[in-house]
Amino acid sequence: MARGVQLRTELGGTSDNVGTIVVCTFRIEVQDATGVSVGVVPVEMRGRSFEGSVGDGDRVRATGKVKRGTLRVKELLNLTTGAEVSAKTTPVAVGVIAVLIFIGFVIFIIVMASQGSEW
Repeated sequence: MARGVQLRTELGGTSDNVGTIVVCTFRIEVQDATGVSVGVVPVEMRGRSFEGSVGDGDRVRATGKVKRGTLRVKELLNLTTGAEVSAKTTPVAVGVIAVLIFIGFVIFIIVMASQGSEW
């Protein structure tokens, strides 16, 4: 069961490329088969946007990696509403293409500079 659901926006990136990241944090109250609480797990989802929603009291199923005691998830299933909740991030391919374009530009500048006044 989700408890203490909070959304916030953080600034991230480099000095040349600042963007916002939406962060959703909450705790999952873990219950046994009889509904008795057996523990609490802090959860964090980060992305440039979210699809779906989760609210206080919603039953959720989440998997991810634990980092510094917090379960980091990219998606979860809201069992109360049936919604799939996911954090949208920039695809890796976009980052790779940007780096390749930058490297190509640098190589172009170096080649042109090595030709001296022939421009």
